[in-house]
Amino acid sequence: MSLRPPHPKNISLNDLKPGDILLSSGNTWIDKAIEFLDQGDYSHVTQYIDVDSATGDHMVVEATTKGIKYHNTDEDFQAQNLIDAYRFVSVDGHRLGDPGWSADPMINLAKTYAGGNYAYDNLLLLAVMLIACEWPKSEKVSETVRLLLAYVDGKLEKWLNANKGKTPMTCVQVATSCHWDAPTTPPNKYALQVLINGARTAPWNKKNDDLRDDYSVEMLEYNRLRTKITSHLKGIYPDVDISGGAKGIKAYAGSIMLPLGTCTPYDLQTSPTLEFIGCLKDTRSTDPSKHWDASLAATV
Repeated sequence: MSLRPPHPKNISLNDLKPGDILLSSGNTWIDKAIEFLDQGDYSHVTQYIDVDSATGDHMVVEATTKGIKYHNTDEDFQAQNLIDAYRFVSVDGHRLGDPGWSADPMINLAKTYAGGNYAYDNLLLLAVMLIACEWPKSEKVSETVRLLLAYVDGKLEKWLNANKGKTPMTCVQVATSCHWDAPTTPPNKYALQVLINGARTAPWNKKNDDLRDDYSVEMLEYNRLRTKITSHLKGIYPDVDISGGAKGIKAYAGSIMLPLGTCTPYDLQTSPTLEFIGCLKDTRSTDPSKHWDASLAATV
């Protein structure tokens, strides 16, 4: 079930404001795996910066497989089939651009990430999701996740070894870091709030009388693999906590309770501090007449 508004407004790139966040999804199997596990509509996160005064291009900072890049939106529009825009709103109703709420500290920090010694792969986000997220009670879900765990375990270890000396950041971490670490008074003024409400409850924490007899054995293997992946990520995010923590609370992405590296696209989609602005691209339908692409609309 989609968490997007039932009739999202179509917007253009010119409707964006500095500091907006773009949530998107693609067609690859790993995109689908991320959405499946995360139970949201997106598999990727991009931090919008502003319009380049020299070229007129709309610029973003995002984690790519080639590192953290500061570039125009072309790559996202080519790779993704759904792109939505979200805008920061503080817990007391302030928005970026309001008096005393300039987006400059955040977007200036975001630009410093570009070209740094960072490493990124969708595999990293998928691994984070496998330990940080929780899933509904479903035998099919647990079996699928267990297969992913076995795959990610070996691939992630190989990827981490190949990127020794680099600081891994997920695409979500780039955006949440901009908000959390922006130099402001008071500190963490633009921090993004995340709901921790048990909406994604792990299958082993719920009673399910319909599961087959060997479900407990399956879960033992599942948890063994999950523990291995946790050990991989402990080297990156030493404060990571997969216990689930207290339910029914709101935590800030970057706080001790919710380290930056453990957030997912779902956390941003459901954040009380981000409001849905509109759709920039949606070409998921098999009917081309229902497609919307702001990058093409801007050229006609």
